[in-house]
Amino acid sequence: MKRWLLIIFAFVSMIGCANQGLSNLILTPEVNSVRLSHFSIEQNSAVFVVDLYNPNPFPLPISGFAGDITLNQLAIGSVAAKSDQTLSALSTQSLNVPLSLDPNSLTNAAQSVLLRGEAQYQFDGHVDSSIGQVPFSKQGQLSAQDILSALMPKLL
Repeated sequence: MKRWLLIIFAFVSMIGCANQGLSNLILTPEVNSVRLSHFSIEQNSAVFVVDLYNPNPFPLPISGFAGDITLNQLAIGSVAAKSDQTLSALSTQSLNVPLSLDPNSLTNAAQSVLLRGEAQYQFDGHVDSSIGQVPFSKQGQLSAQDILSALMPKLL
């Protein structure tokens, strides 16, 4: 009985070492760019496009996205979504990452836009792949006039 346990333990150890060696051969996808493609206060949504490069000679499945967005350092929304997309081998693909915005938080952020005269956004998130999480970050400026004019009907 002890002999069988020793053989099973040795076999499981070898499988673990082989898997560790295999994971060291898989390269992590790289984020080439993140850009805001759509921002709508009426629809309480924003869409970012994340360009991911797969440096591996085989496709990698993408299982999901997660992230948070702030406007003038105030949290206004987040995303946590599943995905069934696959990154093609040795290529860059654009992935749409939709965010839901919290209307109450967005109203507070709009007040900040009024006081500061600017609308700085920060989007931090990650893409889940079969080899782990690939983080990304994007910051930029939205037009304060566009944000405030879109909010006026909601504020009145």
